[in-house]
Amino acid sequence: MPTAAQRTVSLPDSEQQQVQAVERLLHRGVAVLINPSGERIELPKTVFEVLRTAVRFMSDGQAVTLVPENKVITTQRAADILGMSRPFFIKLLDSGAMPHHRVGNQRRVYLRDVLAYGKKRDRERLAALDRLARDAYESGLYDRNAMPEGGSDE
Repeated sequence: MPTAAQRTVSLPDSEQQQVQAVERLLHRGVAVLINPSGERIELPKTVFEVLRTAVRFMSDGQAVTLVPENKVITTQRAADILGMSRPFFIKLLDSGAMPHHRVGNQRRVYLRDVLAYGKKRDRERLAALDRLARDAYESGLYDRNAMPEGGSDE
């Protein structure tokens, strides 16, 4: 099975209006492809959702990269994605926080596992912040804060 190429696609400024028009059309319903001979095919729902998501990001001026879910990456790439040092990431792997395998003497991880770990970490961080804010509110700490003179709450 050939390896899928990974390529980031950035939207040129000259195509911004066209992509925004495509985004508006995709919100109307299922897309249909028509080849040069006039043959029509309705896009499967999953393909339509991938297309709509990619177009939405591009319409917002963001670059888009499609990567296969089973993409294997190095520990350095995984650490970069998660915003941590490689040695810290290796300690995470050694602690069992994320599955990995070895290729020779090097560790490898699946991108899907790295992204799942990142999402879990973000959910846990938000939950901890919510608990801190709730505890501070219940302790009356917000009542003790005064608005600085000339300040606003926005």
